[in-house]
Amino acid sequence: MEVLTILMMISSVLVFGFRSYKLSILSYVFQAFCLVSLFFLLANLHGAKELFSWAIIAFFMKVCLVPAIIFYLVKKLNLIHENEPTGGFLVSIVIAFGFSIATAMVIAPIFGEFSLIKNETALVASIFIFMMGIFGFILRNSFIKQILAYCLFENGIHLSLALSAYNSHSLVELGILTDAIFAVIIMSVLAYHYHKTFGHVDISKASNLKG
Repeated sequence: MEVLTILMMISSVLVFGFRSYKLSILSYVFQAFCLVSLFFLLANLHGAKELFSWAIIAFFMKVCLVPAIIFYLVKKLNLIHENEPTGGFLVSIVIAFGFSIATAMVIAPIFGEFSLIKNETALVASIFIFMMGIFGFILRNSFIKQILAYCLFENGIHLSLALSAYNSHSLVELGILTDAIFAVIIMSVLAYHYHKTFGHVDISKASNLKG
């Protein structure tokens, strides 16, 4: 279990850090696959039958559908690399990693008090991945990277839900993932029209949208 959660943390840094969109999306696929594997593992360890259906639903939506949508968007717009964000790639990664791990270490013991599964590494990982998604929104200017940041953010929430309320009905899981799919589709449509209008996906350069 610890190995899977650490791999999810590493993959969130890769999703955030890779300049290549293709590598970022593949890193997200890897993270989603680790999350699905973790659901199967938790289902076996804790006898939580609901997590089997969580895992199956998450496989089709997170491992297959969401990456397919983002890959299609990147291919349609002929995008290869992200432009350098404000402050540079390395600085944004260091800031995101530093604040995310610090926040996770502080909040995890509190979160653990309310969690059904009190695995410290998994609790830290869920908060860390959530925070990496938040910093993706704040520090990266690319529309595509912000969609991937949302996916990280959502994976962090998903993992924390599995730890704190794994006995929830599979309809809860289906509802959360359906919302996530629609959010990705809506953001992808916006990114497509943004690129069509401005010729790029860098939101920091849309100065004529300012009031």
